[in-house]
Amino acid sequence: MSDPSSAVEVLVIVVAAIFGLLVGSFLNVVIYRAPLGLSVSTPRSFCPTCDRTLSWWENVPVVSWMALRGRCHTCHEPISARYPLVELATGVAFALVAWAWHGNALTAGYCILAATAIAAALIEYGGSRTPLAVGAVGAGIGTVLVAVAALWIRLDPVAAWASVGLIVGVAAFGLLRTLDPGCRDPRWHGRALLPATGCWLGGIGASSGAAVLAGGAAWMLTAFACLVVLWAVGRRRVGAGAPGPDTAAPPVPMLPVASAPMVTGMVVAMVVSLVVAG
Repeated sequence: MSDPSSAVEVLVIVVAAIFGLLVGSFLNVVIYRAPLGLSVSTPRSFCPTCDRTLSWWENVPVVSWMALRGRCHTCHEPISARYPLVELATGVAFALVAWAWHGNALTAGYCILAATAIAAALIEYGGSRTPLAVGAVGAGIGTVLVAVAALWIRLDPVAAWASVGLIVGVAAFGLLRTLDPGCRDPRWHGRALLPATGCWLGGIGASSGAAVLAGGAAWMLTAFACLVVLWAVGRRRVGAGAPGPDTAAPPVPMLPVASAPMVTGMVVAMVVSLVVAG
């Protein structure tokens, strides 16, 4: 006879994955509009080329992009594959969270934190600095949901350490803002994600100290690798010399992650810690 708890866990994982696809669709809006200072709620989704408001059937995650063959229904301009990929990535992330927490009430809070990490990472990779509001809203809602769920299912240490992690993340954010108020140093881009990461690692650490150690190691290695790439690119630019009046600067290949070592390291740390905890 099958275990009812296992069946419920599988159901929660499936529901989390579906919900993640929907949230991923919203994250596409956040990633596009937030760096431009636009509202993420109004107007409704539109084609950035012809400005036509999209119909509901054009907003079905992944399916619509495939049905339209990656092109706008009106102007037939290509629609970036980034959109369905973000939706799929969010669905997978939510399913992974549900699996790691065995489908319990903590799943919701950690899904919010995962969505915050995805949004921040892709904004950074797009060449923009993550708006503080993205990190603040995500970390705030995620922490509240984690704390309430942990207290409800009587995992008080998770609530306590998630809160401690949030405080540490906010303190680290404040320190970096003091050191680099204009956020011109690319090593500190993504600092708005620090509170969410602190809550994430703090809560997971209450149930698995090994997960935090693994996450910390992943963060340091990834951030170091990104900084090495930045250093190498800088040397190539210096070696190329300043372009003359009739010459253009030679193109220098730049990995997207190299522009955001901090946020890349934090996202990797969150994924690694989740897998180890699960």
